[in-house]
Amino acid sequence: MVTTPYSGPVADPRFDGRLRPDADLSTALLPTLHPGDSHAATLVETQAGDLLCAWFNGPGEGEPDTSIVLSRLPAGTDTWTVPERMSADPDRSEQNPLLFVLPTGQVWLLHTSNEPHDQSTSRVLRRVSRDGGLTWGPGDVLFDRPGSFIRNPIVVLSNGDWLLPAYDCDRNGETTVVQLSSDGGRTWTKGDLPEGLGQVQLSAVEIAPGELLGYFRSRAADRIHRSVSKDGGRTWSAPERTALPNNNSAIQLLRLADGRLVLVFNDSSAERDQFRWVPDGRGGVRRKTLRTPLTLALSEDDGATWPYWRNLQVQDEEYRDNEFGYSYPTLLQTRDGRLHVAYSYLRKTIKHVILSPEWIQAGDRLP
Repeated sequence: MVTTPYSGPVADPRFDGRLRPDADLSTALLPTLHPGDSHAATLVETQAGDLLCAWFNGPGEGEPDTSIVLSRLPAGTDTWTVPERMSADPDRSEQNPLLFVLPTGQVWLLHTSNEPHDQSTSRVLRRVSRDGGLTWGPGDVLFDRPGSFIRNPIVVLSNGDWLLPAYDCDRNGETTVVQLSSDGGRTWTKGDLPEGLGQVQLSAVEIAPGELLGYFRSRAADRIHRSVSKDGGRTWSAPERTALPNNNSAIQLLRLADGRLVLVFNDSSAERDQFRWVPDGRGGVRRKTLRTPLTLALSEDDGATWPYWRNLQVQDEEYRDNEFGYSYPTLLQTRDGRLHVAYSYLRKTIKHVILSPEWIQAGDRLP
């Protein structure tokens, strides 16, 4: 297979990384290295106040030249840096990065690495930075069990434990698991979820000491599913359907500093026949559930209800000729209280949006 090599930043002049205010939002389209595919962003704020964003970039998901890249928004500036390549295994595809700032200030970058187009061979790798992401140590293997995959952030629980949502991939499908650590990530204990087949990419928050709420992406493209744990993530209830739609694309749940919950997701579902016809790779076509609009919802009662919804991104003319839409969002609340969202923008680049949580409440759409 012939792939396009990395040759410097993509030339699209929109992808300059500069934040531009527009009414109550500020938005930026990040610089990227490879024109083929940009997907699966992750965001953190370092102790110095810099923002770091990592995603996978390359000729295509699952291709061997697809790697992890990292960009920085230095504190007090308005422009993201040209990303640097953080992984470079020519024989494997590196995907689904996850940034994590430890209580000590160290930054971890985790990501998956698998043989081309075979997630059952995946393992989870790690790199560590001791200076806020300016320099990085060599990579090592965090989870070597074949088929190990990750997506959503590590949760630091009130008792000091860490919970890493994960999922196992094999020939039969994908099943959610959790990895728990009581010693600052030196050792991990794997826990299974009942009836977790097809419910993947758990996003979890602690809503009370030892009590966790988790939401799942559904491979059936029907609804977001919900599970709870009463013992610090060691055991979980079987996932149950919620009223929230899902299109078999990633979601993320965040607990704000004031205790309210924010959820980001695509307000689209196969149950509502929201799909388009796309090539199936074999000369035919298949149905693909829409990845638009991208919606924010806010809950004031620990997820019992979601009375406030507002679309962050809706389809435009550029989407007409692009099957990928706006997807795989990640959420971050910085120390100044602002809410940050980063997501795949037509898989051409990563879009970063800054808003206040009140922007969601000020919307004119209720579910």
